[in-house]
Amino acid sequence: MRPPVVRRLFVALTALSLLFVAAPVQAAPAPLAKAKVDFYVKNYTLAPGSGALLRTLLFADRRLPVRSGDVSIVYRFVDQGPGFHFQEAGHVDNCSVRQPDLLELTCGPYVDALTPSGAEGNLNGWVVAGDDAVVGRVGTITATMTVKGHAPVTRTAKLRIGERIGLTAVDTAQDTSVAPGGSLDVPLTISNTGSVPIRGTAIGAYSQYSYESRTQFSNCFYLDGQMRGCKFDQTLAPGATYRVTLPLRMRKDTYAPSLQYGDWIWMTKDEFADQQDYVRKGGFEPLGTPGRGGVLRLTPVVTAQADPPQALEEYVSDGLVATVTGRQSTDLAAVGTRAAGRKGAVVPVKVGIRNAGPATIDRSRVNAPWPNARVFIPKGTTAVTVPDICFPMTDRGVVDYGHGGKPGELRYSCYLDYFFKVGFVDPLTFRLRIDQVITGAVGSVKVDAPAEELNKANNSAYIVINGAVPPAPPAAPGDGGGDGGQGGGGGLPITGPTGGLLGLGLVLAGAVAVLIGRRVRS
Repeated sequence: MRPPVVRRLFVALTALSLLFVAAPVQAAPAPLAKAKVDFYVKNYTLAPGSGALLRTLLFADRRLPVRSGDVSIVYRFVDQGPGFHFQEAGHVDNCSVRQPDLLELTCGPYVDALTPSGAEGNLNGWVVAGDDAVVGRVGTITATMTVKGHAPVTRTAKLRIGERIGLTAVDTAQDTSVAPGGSLDVPLTISNTGSVPIRGTAIGAYSQYSYESRTQFSNCFYLDGQMRGCKFDQTLAPGATYRVTLPLRMRKDTYAPSLQYGDWIWMTKDEFADQQDYVRKGGFEPLGTPGRGGVLRLTPVVTAQADPPQALEEYVSDGLVATVTGRQSTDLAAVGTRAAGRKGAVVPVKVGIRNAGPATIDRSRVNAPWPNARVFIPKGTTAVTVPDICFPMTDRGVVDYGHGGKPGELRYSCYLDYFFKVGFVDPLTFRLRIDQVITGAVGSVKVDAPAEELNKANNSAYIVINGAVPPAPPAAPGDGGGDGGQGGGGGLPITGPTGGLLGLGLVLAGAVAVLIGRRVRS
């Protein structure tokens, strides 16, 4: 038996923070102590005869690159009684279960680095409640992670055996059309198709940013105006059907035309508690805060009851695809910077792309046209630290996606975050070593934007090293890679149709510190 794969419900969203461009670093920092490593295993509530994919997050107090085979995790059930097992994929993969007792699972996570925000282990191994599991029993999963060069770390998780229930989505949400700013009422209908009452349910929202709640209820959790989950402390009688209607709005800054996806996953109150624990302890963005309105209820309402814990055989979900009508694109502006230093110094260079509005870009659920940033390293410098989302690029624009973060290249093509709000700057931080002091050495950052982007005039900006006067922005990029940096001697002339006026304005204004945001990546 291969248990169902549990989809991760809560997507880590981008955190927004602003900081000034840092001063140049004149000397290499002192050697760092060995990184501290840790990990976290999710708790589970499962019905007898069901299972779930093992969710494990791997941490380090700073980014710790690892190679294949450097990390191993062993999961064990030790003297837990009948009904507690592990299972592997059934073919060669990254987890292997001990035969014949199925009480030990050895896995090699698919990760290339441990991070402070947590790296998903991507394990193809399952925790299983056997047919002989006793409802109400709680088993302990003992897990030990070993990272090459570090002492082993042991952590535990719980597996609760819940009463088997049946919950079915009766009338899944229909697809619809709506303009930016328009209202949506989404009905979700479920039936208790089992033989026992269901004592408390919950929904987890897995919807794009565009879905905003018109009313915030006290039994639901909200973040930035979006519902993230709701708890219903009501009993669903066997054979009965219940409905709840979600009052939503398509945000005014939604990109149009587009498709916006919404999904709502049903679970028991006990499974929801497991998920809340996973979000809190796994380093994810908080689930949110309760609303201040009334109580959102299922209809009809029945008095809640107590124990034992309950679990679905598999997750039940509702979904919606909204077609956003009209036309609304956005303006993407390149953000350059200036830095200075002596020969041999390593200076931080923070550049980026700013969404000047009016539309937010959200490609978390769709493969929509998406801008990249192209970065050209200034002449006389070497990129010694490169973001791992930046890939070497030839002068013809051919990108080598197999070597993200590779230092020493002249040109890079960089991914941007999948979620890009209006007013946000998506930052890219490089560290450049000054090999030759050239007054006004110039590189650039350019937006490789889709055709519908609104303003091509601000798609390029300069990176200036040891510059006396900041030059005007370079011309917007064409289809090819171009040079954009590593050019002639003392910097590029002020060019472009508005170059003279812009150059004069920059001279009068002087050097300005550029504010950029820090990306939080999971």
